[in-house]
Amino acid sequence: MRLPRPGLLTSALLLLGAGIVPPVRGGLFTNYWGSAIVATDTTPEGEKLSPPSPAQPVYFLGRSLGHRLGSIGGDDEPDQQEFDRLITGILAKQGYLAGDPKVPARAPTVFIIVQWGYLEPRSNDLLWFLGYNPSQDIASPVLPGQLGPEVFRRNMRSRTVETILENANDPIYGIIITAFEYKSMDTSRAVIYWQTRIGLPANGKSMAQALPTMLTSAGPAIGRPSDKPVLVDTDQLSEGQVKAGEIKIIGIVPENAAPAEAGGKK
Repeated sequence: MRLPRPGLLTSALLLLGAGIVPPVRGGLFTNYWGSAIVATDTTPEGEKLSPPSPAQPVYFLGRSLGHRLGSIGGDDEPDQQEFDRLITGILAKQGYLAGDPKVPARAPTVFIIVQWGYLEPRSNDLLWFLGYNPSQDIASPVLPGQLGPEVFRRNMRSRTVETILENANDPIYGIIITAFEYKSMDTSRAVIYWQTRIGLPANGKSMAQALPTMLTSAGPAIGRPSDKPVLVDTDQLSEGQVKAGEIKIIGIVPENAAPAEAGGKK
């Protein structure tokens, strides 16, 4: 189990809406974008929950924080409202529906925070972001700073581990979706249920192109417990769109409800 890092969490309350996102085209070549990496960490509290579905939905409130993970000058970023609508449409397909505290039948039980942006390689941040686990790497170093027999097993690595290590060497576009227990959001220790991180190499594409494509590709894996990162093919989405309703601002969670203390290192 790995917990979300404290610097990636914040507090506020905005009901995400949904809408239409223009088609995203992948280009003329196959394997143009390759695979996005989806890593989901689930806490013991989150493991007790039954995964939602459209037939048995979970109602949520939440907030989209925009490019809190970073950006680069001159990049073409997605429209904030359109991307928020896409996020809500993707969550709805997984059984997470917009809640309303005033309607008992739609009372929210989950609070979801979304943030995205451009991440440069530095220290072990990208390896953590992409879900790298040395215990799942047959060629992980045995002794830090020294070469050992593991070097002969490098060509035996799984495709997932190879992709993580390759992507961690270059800038990526990333999306983080973190789910909390709704009723704990007005306390000093918000309860984290799960966190999903989605990463895709940034080279050769803009943020406005990449984020909708990687989010849509990763949809079925969002919030789903997994003992290892998942690779999803972004080249299958040469074009697509998501439809739904309106954005509604509900209110603000007090600053003392910030869940930073609930996070931790893996």
